[in-house]
Amino acid sequence: MANPVFSDPQAQSKRRNARRNLPLLVQGRTDAGTPLAIQIYNISETGLLVECDADLAANDRIRIDLPHAGTVGAQIVWTSGLLVGCQFDTPISSATLSAAQLQSAASPHLALGDDAPRPVDHFGARLQRLRVRKGLSQLDIAAHLGVSAPSISGWEKGRTRPKHARLDALADLLGVSLAELLDEPESEGIHELIDRSREQIARAMGTTSDKVRITVEL
Repeated sequence: MANPVFSDPQAQSKRRNARRNLPLLVQGRTDAGTPLAIQIYNISETGLLVECDADLAANDRIRIDLPHAGTVGAQIVWTSGLLVGCQFDTPISSATLSAAQLQSAASPHLALGDDAPRPVDHFGARLQRLRVRKGLSQLDIAAHLGVSAPSISGWEKGRTRPKHARLDALADLLGVSLAELLDEPESEGIHELIDRSREQIARAMGTTSDKVRITVEL
């Protein structure tokens, strides 16, 4: 007679709590309905680490729009500057984790809805997009340039702009030319976009780009 097979609850817990690092911008809102622009840095089935410039505190509750899962509830566990640690009300599925990782790989920046806060300056929007693509937080940028994190938030929201002396260092940190930082780059062609997306998805999934197939339905 075969022996029954028992699952290891500790191993299941480790798999459940395994965090996936990814830069992903999503929409969210407070319990009071105030819209939030939320940048996810890592996520697991039980919680996530995000950056949000809203005035949040431990035990506050927010709603987050995630790929595949839709809107999910979470509670703030801790805050440190602009960084916020959250715990989901109910663990999300592995399918939601995979969907978030795929969306991050294919589109590292997300166009937010009309009711979400958005920068009023093209430079601010471009800076945020380049920063997220590089996987940097506002705190990372601030530490490198020797300014405060609220200064970076002000740049991205279009309230202020960095001094000219800091622009070269900012462009170097973001891995772009000064011209690309200051001016919108030309739109890439569809083939270049598909090739870049295929490579990003392959890196995220730990495979090679020749094994990734992208289908476009028009």
